[in-house]
Amino acid sequence: MKSIFRMFAVILCGLVLVVGVSNAQDDLAAKLSKMGFDAAKGYTSPILSGWAADINSGFYHSADLHDILGFDVGVKLSIARPTSEDKTYTFDMPSTMTVGIYTLNAGTDYASKVTANSAVGAKDETIITKTSAATIGNPIPAGTELLRLPGGFDLPAIPLPMPQINVGLPMGLEVMARFVPTISAGDAGKFSLTGFGVRYDIDQWLPLFPIDIAAHFFTQKMSFKDKNDKDIFTGSGTAYGVEISKKLLILTLYGGFQLEKGKMELGSFSGVNPANPTGPAITVPGFTVDGKNSSRITVGARILLLIANAHVEYSVAKTSVITAGVGISLR
Repeated sequence: MKSIFRMFAVILCGLVLVVGVSNAQDDLAAKLSKMGFDAAKGYTSPILSGWAADINSGFYHSADLHDILGFDVGVKLSIARPTSEDKTYTFDMPSTMTVGIYTLNAGTDYASKVTANSAVGAKDETIITKTSAATIGNPIPAGTELLRLPGGFDLPAIPLPMPQINVGLPMGLEVMARFVPTISAGDAGKFSLTGFGVRYDIDQWLPLFPIDIAAHFFTQKMSFKDKNDKDIFTGSGTAYGVEISKKLLILTLYGGFQLEKGKMELGSFSGVNPANPTGPAITVPGFTVDGKNSSRITVGARILLLIANAHVEYSVAKTSVITAGVGISLR
């Protein structure tokens, strides 16, 4: 049973993540190859920050910990919701650009600051054109295209599926683990995720207390590589907090407070030099994006029918997250 469910979990994660998000990430790599460093960072930060919020979600669906060797096995799907501010980004254009033998100046021949659609924004491209009229010394006419920035993927949400297992231990402890073995999607690349954590039963010290109380700690890493094993991005998350729950027949209501840190690192790309689009390519260096969330408040509900459970929760934070999960549970 456990091996069959594990296989199902891995297949589900592979289908949702590799076929969906990973194909977008492959397209993202192509888009980044057209951009300079500042634009690339502004373009990708919202989607990377969304994954940083996703990875720190869905650790629990009850504060009632398992008995010794009791366990949960399930699949979580976290969906970060980008804000309207995430849909666009603004960056400074280079002070000069070269077109053929002519040098153009920011603020005179073209806009010095540009707002464009981010990776989660609209699909429309942003075209930077020459704004000054042609002169004897610079015969390039106004309206000439100087640089074209790619549009986004028009993403209403940023998903991340994760399989998870919880196992009860003595002394009111419970261990948690997440594991997605390296999944290959051909030209799209390879994805993997590992994580572990621990929970502690607080209300064991409060006899007859009507509400379950527990605390948790979790740390994890994820990576996505291209077909040549070059890092497209790597990510990590750490979280700790407390949760409470109350069981009412088959329904469990739960909530919690969590402190967290998420980080995503994007690898380097070869790209067009924004200052000289027709010239030699330059390397866009990698960069790190810290998740917006440092804390969150979560509320949720679980339904348990015999050994099957399903739950859904909403996390209030700078980047809000909706998480749903299904699985089996033996207390």
